Amino acid sequence: MSEHEPSHETQAGAVADALEQARPDDPAGLALARARVAGALFGGAVGFGRFHVMERLGRGGMGVVYAAYDPELDRGVALKMVHVAGDRELALGEAKALARLSHPNVVPIYDVGIIDDHVYLVMELVRGATLREWIANRSRRERLEVYRQAGLALAAAHAAGLVHRDFKPENAIVGSDGRVRVVDFGLACETTAPDTSSRRRVGGTPKYMAPEQATGAVSPAADQYSFCVALDEALRSDADDPPGWIAAILERGRASDPAARFPAMADLLHALGRDPARVWRRRIAIAAAAAVALTAFFVGRARSATAIEPCSGADRELAAAWEPTARDAELARIARLSSYGATLAPHLRQQLADHDAQWIAGHRDACLAHRRGVQSDQLLDRRMACLARSKTALATIADITRAADAHALPDVARAASSLPDPRQCGDLDALALDIEPPAPALALPVATTRAELERARVQLAAGRAAVAHALADRAVASARTLGYQPLVAEALLVDGQTQMSTDPPRAATTLRDATQAGIAAGSDAVAVEAWARRAYVEGTTGDPSKALAGLEVIDALAARTKSSQFARALLYNNVGSVELARDHRSDARAAFERAIAIARDVTGPGAIELVAIRRNLQLVLDDRAERDRLLASVEADLVRVLGEGHPDVLLTRLVRATSTLDGAEAARLLAPTCESLEQHDGIAFYVAPCWAELAELRIALADAPGALAAADRAIARGAATNPLTYDLAGNARLWRGDATGALADYQAQLAKLAPVPDEPWFRRYERAKLVLGIGAAQRALGKRDAARTSLTAAVDDLAAIARDHAQTANERRLVRARRELAAVTADSPR
Repeated sequence: MSEHEPSHETQAGAVADALEQARPDDPAGLALARARVAGALFGGAVGFGRFHVMERLGRGGMGVVYAAYDPELDRGVALKMVHVAGDRELALGEAKALARLSHPNVVPIYDVGIIDDHVYLVMELVRGATLREWIANRSRRERLEVYRQAGLALAAAHAAGLVHRDFKPENAIVGSDGRVRVVDFGLACETTAPDTSSRRRVGGTPKYMAPEQATGAVSPAADQYSFCVALDEALRSDADDPPGWIAAILERGRASDPAARFPAMADLLHALGRDPARVWRRRIAIAAAAAVALTAFFVGRARSATAIEPCSGADRELAAAWEPTARDAELARIARLSSYGATLAPHLRQQLADHDAQWIAGHRDACLAHRRGVQSDQLLDRRMACLARSKTALATIADITRAADAHALPDVARAASSLPDPRQCGDLDALALDIEPPAPALALPVATTRAELERARVQLAAGRAAVAHALADRAVASARTLGYQPLVAEALLVDGQTQMSTDPPRAATTLRDATQAGIAAGSDAVAVEAWARRAYVEGTTGDPSKALAGLEVIDALAARTKSSQFARALLYNNVGSVELARDHRSDARAAFERAIAIARDVTGPGAIELVAIRRNLQLVLDDRAERDRLLASVEADLVRVLGEGHPDVLLTRLVRATSTLDGAEAARLLAPTCESLEQHDGIAFYVAPCWAELAELRIALADAPGALAAADRAIARGAATNPLTYDLAGNARLWRGDATGALADYQAQLAKLAPVPDEPWFRRYERAKLVLGIGAAQRALGKRDAARTSLTAAVDDLAAIARDHAQTANERRLVRARRELAAVTADSPR
């Protein structure tokens, strides 16, 4: 036995201790208890999934909470296990809904999942004191302040459609930073007897439970009752009764009849903030100020900046979407994940700061314009609804960022690029042209469904089509139930977008329905966008000759659709794409140029999608310098929006180096691009072609060592099985002087590329490259006749391809083939 190995007695003691601790007083602790026993029996850290469990922090009404370590994210977390006796999926759904709640006073949830009969929640690990512990020896004002923070958390939850169900002093922690975090949102997961009702049973602590909870009826009013009981208890803990005005408020908040309580938690908090003594002092101050108003008007204006201004507080409202401290922590985390993360983090920080400043300014402007009476209630509602969309997008980006690992960082950048531009919410002309709002009774459910659609749009921008489709599908069902036709059209449009990459035929059907619904509802922009996306799907995956049927009608509709430049620009871009698929180059060019003229005025999330117009236009231009100018502008815009080192930026550089640039300039661009491509698993397919193209450039520049080094990098990244680099292994052998081995490689790969009907041009191109290699190897081996035949065929095929696809990479192969053919036909053999 090693001196470091524990004795049998020690092992037995550890097992006994583990078994003692493994007797959970709540079923939710059972899974972790088993893990603790396994740790004692077999050694190592106590694990649950990827988490290392360190200690039990406490037990809530619905589960057990443990301190744990997450090795993947290198941070401590709180791990809560919730026992589910019946409806596992419903419980998981509630957990996910809670995870979407982002507020400074709600403990953030990083992850949720389900194992056996347990839902687990991974939360921020907050060290501090409970409200009950913290209020000891504190003043009444301090107690009111911490409870006010807890009340803000409850109000935020209610706004998100959630109810805490078990608020009490033990379920709110005052952190070391002085900020309150409400914890232990009890999931009502337990069911009644499985053979009887499916009605959910609601847990709670009897002392703080609202009377109606005993019957299973739960609403935000129940949290209001619990809050008032707890606050009354806190204010009486120093043996003094609370002031009469507070007592009256608390009495109303804990009325037996829920209808007699405050309409909402926000109203209760507002009442608690109106201390009569402070109000009276303020009135006296106002009266005193009025006495000297005529002589101090301008001085008063200068000093008023230090007072609370009307329409202030937008920053606090926006912070509910992504609390600044939590955001900073997330950005610091992603900066540590990879070299790309280190580049992305400061880019995102600036991008989000710019958005916040514009959002806050827009919110204040809308409020002030309404207060001054220069804008109507309806226009204020439209501006605020527009800003709410941006706020929802920000919260969704926060969710995506929290869940992102190193591989998902490009998705975070794409999600951030989808943030709506808050400045558009001040475009009064566009807002005035908007469709009529829903009836007042539908306003809230319509807003809720639109928020769901906004989350779907952001998820789709991040490349998460499956998640986006689930959200959009639910939104379609909700919209149809509500019967508000503009919302039906919007939901169908987003749903169709989520299907475009996974199920094109179904996407075409959904988008056709969206077009019809948009026209019927008067939502011209939705109709135009849906038609454009449907045309693209059918024109690029089906019969392009039929994809543009009805263009003259939608073109007329687009001409009058001034409220959405994006939809009009997308229409003409997609028309150009279909015309290109039909090989109508002049028509395609005209459509792309029309789209570019419109796209110049588009900002916000649509702008990043519309950079494709310039990429498409360069395909139909003959002037290589003009083509490169367009691609360089695309690259610059992608860097501005997505950040340096993003895969989309790198792929654009690869296109430039293989399409419009040549010689040393192309080589200088490719060398760092290939290196950076290797950082992203999602675009690993392009790594070998990048190195292979650099090898070709090095050979053309008479740099054989550089060419072989690049070829070896390509081979190491799977060039032999990549359909764009079948000739690379043979090239490397040939450049090293092994013509026999090279010829065998070329011939073996060519055997895999027999011509097929209607094959794409790049398949013919790969075959021509292999024939070129065969001819070069035959020439090196002295087989002049065979080499002449092979090289002649290669020149003919490459010339035809270069005529139709004028890319510098194609032309480089053609130059090489002609050089080889000229050498083999010379009088003196080499």
